[in-house]
Amino acid sequence: MSLAPAVDAAIESGQIAALDLIRFDLPGRDPVGYHMGGRPYTYNGLTYLPNRWLDMGEMRGDLGVAVSAREVVFSNIPTDDPNDLINILESLAYTNAPVIISHLAGVPETNEVLGILASSIYEINEVRYEEGAADDSGESTLTVIIELEPPGRSARGETLVMRAQEEQQFDNDPTDTCLEYASVVQTVPVEWGQRSG
Repeated sequence: MSLAPAVDAAIESGQIAALDLIRFDLPGRDPVGYHMGGRPYTYNGLTYLPNRWLDMGEMRGDLGVAVSAREVVFSNIPTDDPNDLINILESLAYTNAPVIISHLAGVPETNEVLGILASSIYEINEVRYEEGAADDSGESTLTVIIELEPPGRSARGETLVMRAQEEQQFDNDPTDTCLEYASVVQTVPVEWGQRSG
């Protein structure tokens, strides 16, 4: 992928601001975005909320059939806003929901977007909570750690790991029934092949 000419020029001049955005697309809900700045920031029609996203984490590669993962960290749970996505994430169907992390190139003084440096799509794999120290009133807040992994077999490389029938059909053939019994194979005996007699 080549960068836009304005981005190339800004990189060459050394006058560039990196703007990091994260977008969550949970089923049945409007997209919600966050960024690391101090005030709401609108990009591409979506207003990204400030002050919650602490750390975008590092990519962690694994060997064998394990997939590469990334952790993102959010702060300040609970909040006064009951509709804030990070505040209510545990009550939503978040597993495998798409998450897009984008790194934009901007003008340092104005944050005007010049173009995209990089953009990656992930799926939510796991959500963990860590409790912080109590304040003077005895209340504490939680830090939310969201583990992300690349979506689908093609993005996960050559691990050939499939998690569900729908994923097998998406990556291969819509009529493929290879993983039809994958979710019950450990608990329900399934007879394979032809019966004799």
